Amino acid sequence: MELHKGLFSCHLFQGMDSEKAENIIRLLKGKTKEYQKKEMILSEGDEIREIGILLSGEVCKVQYYPDGTEQMMQKLQRSYMVGLEVAVSIKKTSPYTLYALQPSVIYWFPVRYIEEAGVLQETDRISLYQRIVTFLANEDIRKYRKIEILSSRSVREKIEKYLKIQSLRYQSDAFDIDFNREQLASYLGLNRSVLSHELKKMEKEGLLTVRKNHFVLY
Repeated sequence: MELHKGLFSCHLFQGMDSEKAENIIRLLKGKTKEYQKKEMILSEGDEIREIGILLSGEVCKVQYYPDGTEQMMQKLQRSYMVGLEVAVSIKKTSPYTLYALQPSVIYWFPVRYIEEAGVLQETDRISLYQRIVTFLANEDIRKYRKIEILSSRSVREKIEKYLKIQSLRYQSDAFDIDFNREQLASYLGLNRSVLSHELKKMEKEGLLTVRKNHFVLY
């Protein structure tokens, strides 16, 4: 059960009695799969009927435009539920692409074990559904915030809104972000050189200091 201990920090099992969590995990009959760096996990248009839990590594969620441009949507980290919103949808068709940013391990289990009665005790099944609803609600808020950022008219405004959200997230004016410079530019829908130029201007104006992915706001 050593492998299962890595699942306990996932929102689906977080705070749950360990014996109960172990029993549910056993009934889910999930399987782990390893992915190498840059390996594709799923592509836009794929059908997803399993929920994944990222046990280790990092996964990138992106969309590709006709000209081949990659738009960073989200970086998924340990304990994140992979493909959940697609697996519980009606069509179960992915609108995005996932690939491993570094060697990663994902635990996959059939979504039908939660959707249909018979595998889990009904009280446990309802409990997992409630946790899924909370997770999806939080994701919806995160997506709303990104729309707010991308709808900004200027480069400066996009950066300021993103950093304000991170400051609130960490409840501090000093924090590390999840992205490197290239990933942040992609997430904000900006050219990397444009982003770097604007950050340097903001530093000269005394608005912030930045060292790699560490920011301090003033």
